[in-house]
Amino acid sequence: MKKQVFSILLLSVVMLFTSTLFAYDMTTKEGTDGTFTLESKTFVISFDLNLGVLKDIYIKVDRSTDLISRYGNDGFNVFVGDTELIPISHTAFRDEVSGAFIIRFDYEKGTKTFVIYDNPYYDFEVQYSFSEPISMTFPYISNTKTFDPNSYHMSYLGKPKSLMTLYSTDAVFSDGILNTKSGSGSIKVYAGPVKLVYISEAIPELYDTIKQNLSEVGALGFFSYIHHGLVVFLYYLFKLTGNFGWAIILFTLVVRLVLYPLYHVQTKSMIEMRKVQPEIEKIRKKYKDPQKQQQALMALYREKHINPATGCLTLLIQLPVFFVLYSVIRYFSEMFAYAPKFLIWSDLSSGGFLQNSLLILISIVTGIYLATVTSQDGKTARQSMIMSMVFPFLFYTLPTGLFIYYATNSIIQLLITIYVYRKFGMKGISMREVLGLPPKPAK
Repeated sequence: MKKQVFSILLLSVVMLFTSTLFAYDMTTKEGTDGTFTLESKTFVISFDLNLGVLKDIYIKVDRSTDLISRYGNDGFNVFVGDTELIPISHTAFRDEVSGAFIIRFDYEKGTKTFVIYDNPYYDFEVQYSFSEPISMTFPYISNTKTFDPNSYHMSYLGKPKSLMTLYSTDAVFSDGILNTKSGSGSIKVYAGPVKLVYISEAIPELYDTIKQNLSEVGALGFFSYIHHGLVVFLYYLFKLTGNFGWAIILFTLVVRLVLYPLYHVQTKSMIEMRKVQPEIEKIRKKYKDPQKQQQALMALYREKHINPATGCLTLLIQLPVFFVLYSVIRYFSEMFAYAPKFLIWSDLSSGGFLQNSLLILISIVTGIYLATVTSQDGKTARQSMIMSMVFPFLFYTLPTGLFIYYATNSIIQLLITIYVYRKFGMKGISMREVLGLPPKPAK
């Protein structure tokens, strides 16, 4: 027992150490060709330092990196009339107060500054200050676009499902060109996935307009609104608790309580079927003809008021719900990287065996115990235990935030099952029976 406790403590220390290895900050790289690349947890953005323009934008979504914009003379090139201005110098630095990365280009007539925010919302800002009004080209990611000349421009890309929105009250937008109303102003830019919560944080002024525009181009369907409702609820829990770890646990608990009536019906049906199992076996031995056997079984079900399809139907209803819940939590993968530390995990967006080993252990232990509660014989219990030990390892690469959901769901499942089985007077088996050992001798 002491060795087991020591092993668990050692594992926790290793987890505490390794969990800090997964958090990382913005990184920059300057190439010999004048290219400057900045990589954050959500972006990979490159600039041409010689021309003073934004070149390419890659976004990181669901642990993949996708190119959504490639330079084509549309990287906020500055013009006065028909003459393009070329910067005479540049400065790149990290702002210690805001944490944003600043890239400032100096021109003879003014400055243009890119402010790349260190947050999960895929937004940055272009600030300019010139001695006279200017015009700028700007990127858009597809021909599916809409704009209001006095405030914004939006373009939508179907694959990967992405959005680029520019917002400014200091400029007049046309198709690919913005003309400033004066020499000074700023442009807010959102370049990221079609995630309404992220958009609401990046450009709250345009949230309702963007939502309507996305509906018009078919980016939001009926399922999207159901999904978004659950997303908003989880985000509310995050705002309430200030931590995604606790938010996920509360979210899982609330959802399981809501689904409890379905689980109760399913489990009750399984228990009733188990109680009549001896009679079912007698019927199968008595009637070899399939038709007569089926008639006898249906008569038994009617007599006992059992609907054998009830358990399957309730399970089929629950399965898509759990897939939706998985999708809801996965929605926040990028935010996990910026969320406050949860217990020993400093970055809930990371995965891997070491990062998730404690949660894997919890899932396995609860699965083994659940098998002893629900099984009536050693063979069935051993099969369930093997599945419980194998299944978590199939998902060890998942972000820790998702694994917290998986482990929490396992614990809640165990507690609910114990309650329901005790309510109906059902007993499981002991570990000695699982291992095929004789009962302990009576004292």
